[in-house]
Amino acid sequence: MPAHKVYLAGPEVFRPDAKAEGARLKALCEAAGIEGLYPFDAGDADIRRGCIGLIHRADAMVANISPFRGHHMDPGTAFEIGYAQALGKPVYLWSADPRALAARIPAHEEPGRDVDGHLIEDFGKAENLMIVPDGAHVWASAEEAIAEAGRRVSHGALNRQLQRETRRSVVIAFGIAIAVAFGASFVVNYLVGW
Repeated sequence: MPAHKVYLAGPEVFRPDAKAEGARLKALCEAAGIEGLYPFDAGDADIRRGCIGLIHRADAMVANISPFRGHHMDPGTAFEIGYAQALGKPVYLWSADPRALAARIPAHEEPGRDVDGHLIEDFGKAENLMIVPDGAHVWASAEEAIAEAGRRVSHGALNRQLQRETRRSVVIAFGIAIAVAFGASFVVNYLVGW
C-alpha cells in the first residue's frame, strides 16, 4: 500500500455511478504511487466529520472544480479545498471545463454583468480566485491532476526523509565529536599528570 495519501474531493459522490467512479479515481492514485481517500471511505458516520477526518489523514488533495449544477463548482468541494489549504496541504485542481468564468457565465445587457446585474469575475481563471489563486494550475482531467500529485507528494516526502536523515547524521556526528573531545581531554589529563 502506498505510504502517501491524497483526498479526492469533488462532486463525484452525487453521480449515479459514484462508487465505481471512486474506485476508478483510487485506481488512478494507486497507479501514481499514492493512496486515494474517497469520501465514501469515511463510512456511514457523520459525513462532514468523516470527510474532515480523511482530509487530516491525507498528505494532499486532488479536487474536481468542474462546474456543478450551474456555472460554479460544488460548494462542498470549495469548503474542503479551503479546509485543506488552512491545514497547509497542497491542493491539485482539475476541471472538465477549464474556460474562464467570464466565458462560462453569460453577460446580460451591460457587459461584464450577469442577468441579475452582478459583476462577473474576470481574472481569466476557471473558478473564483479564492479557489484558483495566482500561480495555481488547473489540470484538464483527474488523470493529470492525480499524476502531478503523485510526483509532487512523493518528491516532498523524499525531501522530508532526507532532511530527517541529515539531522540524524548531524546529531550523531556531534555526539561523536563530544565523545572524542572528552576522550582527548582524559588522555591529556592522564599524560600531564605523569
